Amino acid sequence: MSYKDERHKIIWDFQREIVKIYEEQQLDSIEGLDRQFTVNGQNILALFFDTVRKGQVKYQGFDFHKSFDDICFCCDEIMYFTGQLYLYEPYLYNPLLYGYPFAGGILYPYSRTIENKRFNMAANTVSEKVYNYWDRIGDLLATYFPELIKPDKAYFTTTIDKIPDDFHDSPNYQWLKTFRDDEFKDLNEKRKQIVHYISVDTTFKWNHAKDPFDRAEIEKMLAEQKALPRYFKKHLELSVKGLEKTIGLIQEITDNRLADVE
Repeated sequence: MSYKDERHKIIWDFQREIVKIYEEQQLDSIEGLDRQFTVNGQNILALFFDTVRKGQVKYQGFDFHKSFDDICFCCDEIMYFTGQLYLYEPYLYNPLLYGYPFAGGILYPYSRTIENKRFNMAANTVSEKVYNYWDRIGDLLATYFPELIKPDKAYFTTTIDKIPDDFHDSPNYQWLKTFRDDEFKDLNEKRKQIVHYISVDTTFKWNHAKDPFDRAEIEKMLAEQKALPRYFKKHLELSVKGLEKTIGLIQEITDNRLADVE
């Protein structure tokens, strides 16, 4: 590859390291690393547009192409920032390694290193990206119920809650509803704390400052910190699975409500 200058080369060197992490940690998105859109052995791009064909005819005010592109981009963002969590995680500052006697106890100092700051930036960002992803899913599903859900109120939780009883026996709906009540609720509580109150970085710093002598509490904080890459890897997997379930539900809605659309 020809580089414009040294900085351009650094960009691509960094990208290659991120791709190595994708491969090592088996991180994958809707597009896939090969951009073949293969999910569970099927081309999800083709499946999506086969499924929404009647929706495109019925709901011409909604751009299904932009919707799919944005869903894919949000999924890539989740994968990218999760990859950064794995990149920085081995180099996080561990206060337990630097404890020293002080005032009759062992004080465990904390240093806000560049690795810690970048890790926490990625953790803040990926929580928002997961929310953004499911917000797009909410927009897509809400399109099929214009009489029930206004476009400016088509949040993921609102949309799932307003889907009519006719579809509540659907395994696809049940998967989405369970996710909405469990994993998404937990994620959204974390996101609200970060966006509206205190960031991951500041929370860790000040929780440590409460009692830098408390080894057990610091061990707990470090365990929670180190769990974040796997937490968001799980959300990445759920985002891909969730699109499959969304497409399945849209097919059921189409069969039920758009049977007369050519």
